[in-house]
Amino acid sequence: MVFQDRKGAVCGASVAVMFMAVMALAGCESHDLRRSDNLPDNPQLVGGGLNVTWRAPTAGTVYLVEKRTGKMIETHSLGPGEAYSFKVESVVRAQELQDMLGVNFSKMEFLLYFKPADGQG
Repeated sequence: MVFQDRKGAVCGASVAVMFMAVMALAGCESHDLRRSDNLPDNPQLVGGGLNVTWRAPTAGTVYLVEKRTGKMIETHSLGPGEAYSFKVESVVRAQELQDMLGVNFSKMEFLLYFKPADGQG
């Protein structure tokens, strides 16, 4: 349904609303939808998964976040070239994460963000 004014012109606002509704129904998703409130402004998404290994290009901080809940799992300060790794190595660790997040482990998705230190990168 498209609305027109008396001269037959399509109303821009109605088109915009319809576009947003279609996008919502299509299931479009962004990594920022459930982003943790504890993240700094404008972190870079640099990795993700159940087994993450990443090397910092400059000094800064990495933030591991569970995507569905937005909960912060770990934070670490890194120097230039220093590596960060995260992996679930045992059933006990998986159970701890389930208890902490309230999400079945099979549905967890981990995202790794990086924020360069002030004046870096």
